[in-house]
Order: sequence, then C-alpha cells, then structure tokens
Amino acid sequence: MWGKVMKKVRIKKTVIVIAMAVILLVAYLFYSRPMILSQLYPMITLDKCTEISGYYEVGAQAEPSEFYIEQNSGNFKQLCTLFFEQKYRRSLRDLFPRGTRIHRTEPNDFQWDVCFYFKDIEFPDGSVGTGAMLRFQNWYGELDVYFDGETYSCRTSEQEAWAKEVLEIIQ
Repeated sequence: MWGKVMKKVRIKKTVIVIAMAVILLVAYLFYSRPMILSQLYPMITLDKCTEISGYYEVGAQAEPSEFYIEQNSGNFKQLCTLFFEQKYRRSLRDLFPRGTRIHRTEPNDFQWDVCFYFKDIEFPDGSVGTGAMLRFQNWYGELDVYFDGETYSCRTSEQEAWAKEVLEIIQ
C-alpha cells in the first residue's frame, strides 16, 4: 500500500517537473522569437525618423570617429532599411544584471554606436517624445538595443556580416 502511494507521488512530481520545463521552454521561445523593430516598438515609424548619428572604432583606433546622416541622404534610407527590416532575437541575458565588459582589440575588430532621432513619437501612456530615442550598440560582436529606458541584448541572423555592412555605410 505504502509503495503505491509513493509511486503516485513520484509520478506526480515527475509530471510537474516536465510541465514546468515545457512552460519554461515555451516562454523562452516566445521571448526570444525573431521580431522586426515595428513589432518590438510599434510606436516607432520610419516617417518620424529625422536623422542618424553615432560613432565607430576600427582596430586599435585612438579615438572614435563620429558620423552624422541627414534624412535626405542616400545613406539614411540604406541604414534605415538595414535596421528596420532586420529581425532581432532578444537574449535571456537581459534577465540578469550586467557587469563590466572587457575586450582585447585585434586589428580587424570594430564597434559602432548608432542613434536614431525621432520627432513626435507617441507612447502608449499618451506622452510624446522627440530626440535620440533608439540606439544600437555593436560592441565587438555583441548587439544591444536601447529604447525608452530598456536595454535588450539581441542577436540577428548573420550578425557579423550585418554589422560589417552597417560599418561600411557609416564610415
């Protein structure tokens, strides 16, 4: 009799553990699903983007080089297309505190920081914002997206090639 009760308890615990693992897996897959910017931030539209600026560093460059791209330039449309049509996968690293990052720079290494400036973005709470609202940072292969006080560590498909393409446009 006691053996049957223990067997039922063990089966029940196993079912609960498996169910929790399945729930966690589904939550992970949902959180890290590939999404374009309009899915991540529906209030941001390209027609409200007014300019793009930032900086980049290549190799052991002494100081970062700044860039500025106006709305009516060819690079503006090209850069917007690269960022707004790209699919981003959020990482579970966002759930943990961030520490300091260190990178030993090699000759072909690079990093860039790209800020998109918007005018009259309406947020869900009814407030309106203008300025450098969306920022992407490629820190030697690690991609972070900053918007409205949130930071997401992201991945993209063919991330290294995509980051190099961005670098070619902003140089």
